[in-house]
Order: sequence, then C-alpha cells, then structure tokens
Amino acid sequence: MTVTRPPDATRSGSGSTGHSRRPRHPRIAGVSVRLTFGAHLLAMLAVLASALILPGVAPGRPVLAYLAATVVLVIGLLASLAAHELAHAVVARRHGATGEEITIGFLGGTAHGRHEFATPRGLWRTAVAGPAASFGLAALSAGIMVGLAVLGAGQLPVVVMATLVWVNALLTVINLLPGAGLDGGRIMHALAWARSGDRARGAVVAARVGQVTGALLIAGGVAALAFGYFDGVWAGLLGLAIIAASRVQAREVLAVTAMAGLRVRDALAHPASPAVAVPGWQTVQSFLTGGPAGPGGGRSMGFSGMPVYGTVAYPLRDFDGRPAGMVTLSQLALVPPDHRDSLRLTDVATRVPDLVTTTLDEPLGQLLGRLSIRPHSPAAVHTAGHALVLDDDGVPVGVLTPADFSRSSQPGRLQGGRRAP
Repeated sequence: MTVTRPPDATRSGSGSTGHSRRPRHPRIAGVSVRLTFGAHLLAMLAVLASALILPGVAPGRPVLAYLAATVVLVIGLLASLAAHELAHAVVARRHGATGEEITIGFLGGTAHGRHEFATPRGLWRTAVAGPAASFGLAALSAGIMVGLAVLGAGQLPVVVMATLVWVNALLTVINLLPGAGLDGGRIMHALAWARSGDRARGAVVAARVGQVTGALLIAGGVAALAFGYFDGVWAGLLGLAIIAASRVQAREVLAVTAMAGLRVRDALAHPASPAVAVPGWQTVQSFLTGGPAGPGGGRSMGFSGMPVYGTVAYPLRDFDGRPAGMVTLSQLALVPPDHRDSLRLTDVATRVPDLVTTTLDEPLGQLLGRLSIRPHSPAAVHTAGHALVLDDDGVPVGVLTPADFSRSSQPGRLQGGRRAP
C-alpha cells in the first residue's frame, strides 16, 4: 500500500513546501529516491539473514566472499524496490501526474498510487509499470543466474542471483493481486472506471473486488494450515490486510465525494493569516503559560493546558516566517514538567518533511487522498491525518485536522445527489 507525499513546488497547488532544509537525495530519471528508516531496517534484516543462511547454503567460502554476496543481495533488494517505484513515477509523469520523489520503506514503496489522472488509461498504465519492471528484473536475474551456472562460477553467486529472482517474482505476483493499495487493485479501478465512465464508481468496484480477494486469500491460508502447511498464515495475513485496505478505500471514496466542490480554505476552522503560526523557537513552558500568541487569533493557551476554540494542532514558523513543523497537544502532554523550560516547540514537533502540506486552493478531496496513513517517523504518529496549510509564498497559515474533514463532509453526505455510488 502506498501513500503519496506532496511534490516540491509550493506554487503548483499540489501542497508541497519546497522547504530549503529538506535533505538532498539521489535522483534517477529526474526522480528523487529517499530511503526511510524502514528501508534501512529491511537492509539490516537482509544482512542478518545472509549471515545465517549463506554459509549453510554454500559452505567453504572465504569470509570476503560471503561479505561480497551480502552486499550484492542488499543492494539488489533495495534496487528492486526502487526500480518498481521508479517505473510507476516515470510513467505517471508521462500521463500528467506530478511528483518528483519516491520513498522506499520496509514494505516497499510509499510514494505512488495516489496520483491524479484525467483518464483511466493513465491509471492502468502507471499501475502496470511497476510489476512490469519487477518482472523484467526477475527475468534479467534469471538470465544472469543461468549464465553463472554455465560458466561454473560456483554455488554462492548462483544462490545470490536466485534470491533476486525470487524477490522480484514475489513483487510481481503480490502487486498484481486485485486488492486495494496494490497495483492489481489500481488496474481493476481503471477497468471499472473505463467501463462506467465514473471514477468514484470504479473505485468502489475495485474496493469490493479487493474484499473478495482478501476473503479468498484468508480461505486459502486456512486450508493450507489445515493440511499442515504453516506458510498459509502469510496468505491469511495478506488477505486481512487487503480487506482492511479495501474498506478504507471505500470510506475514502464516500468522503471525497461528499467534499466535492470544497477547497482547503472552506474547511479551515480559523481565518487564514500568517499570524496564526507559532514561533518554533518558543519554549514549551512559555507557550503553555501565555507566551507569544498561538493560533487563536491573538490568544494563547492558559494554565489549564486547554487551547481556546478547541485547537489541538499548531503550525510552527522559524525566524524567516517559513514553516518549521507542527505540534499537537498530545506531543506537548508528553513533555515532562521539569523539561518544559529547556525544550523548544521544534524539539517536540513533527518536522516539515514528515508532514502532509497543502495550499488554500487545493480541493479537499484531492488532499484527503494524499493524507498519510503510515507515519514516516515516531513524531508523525501524532500528526497523522493532519495537513499543514501554506499560502502562495510557502508561509504557514493553519492546520487541517481530522475533525475539520469530518465537519466539511457532513453537508455533502446530507445531500443524496452527492453521495458516492
């Protein structure tokens, strides 16, 4: 399952920051590739597995040979994940989708799948590109494996290439399953969209097919366990994940349809003004006890710890007025009282690179499709479902919370003509 983060152009209306402090990452085919902590953890697990398995599979080799094989395996694993996502990004860009960054995590890519396409053709071509790239890498690895075996290179290189064949074949097969969040689910969405002419109806059909797919996987897993094959538990877990994602997709379609015609400025709880941003250099204690004004229009929090107007999340700014992150009441509550004088708001806040950002004129439905359901850092857990609102100059002007989205969707749900199919 994948989640999109905004591209790096503040004036494009897509909701990015262009934040100057964002670290630089390698670029391939014009696309930035970022490895998250999950990707590094996956690499470490691959190193551990190689150290435990390779000496038993191909014994009697020098230590340097095992080290070289491990390096090839780790690089090949990460390259396989990146190639899958790059194929998505390149094809999506050819069909008018924005986005110049892909993110590789523990479960694969987390930066494709939420592109906006004008036609179902762009959707299905982008969805097919990833599995096609993985299949091509599996075929290439298989060819190299056969060549090494014919040349008598030894068992260790053959095992390494066989592992890469298995990894890419697994990426191809799993991603082609017609489940929500998977490439097969997006292909099903495109086909249903093309047949009905309705994007929302296509998404609902894909979600229903995903639930059926998940149920079949669970049934297959249970049957495998009944016959003594413990590996069936993985099919069951995958089925449960697909069913959960399909239900989320169906609810998202209903919410997006209910917000048709609304933009971010329509959902802001307070009038947008650069003054709403809190100075990030302010200490936690100063903010809680009446320091510089918070987002309550010139008001600040009192000793009770409750903000006026029910505000639960605050945008932060630096000395230049640029966004410095977002802090929530839950993050402030975790700060011990004896540390509130020494810690600044930016020390406990979620950083800008880990936030979903938007502009005042972005459609609410489009923003909802970009909101992260898989936080990229521990701090981002507190701001999941939130969006930092920036003006045309990249200055923070407010925060959208899950409550704002829920409030904005109610009028549309009360009108039968704006309900999703």
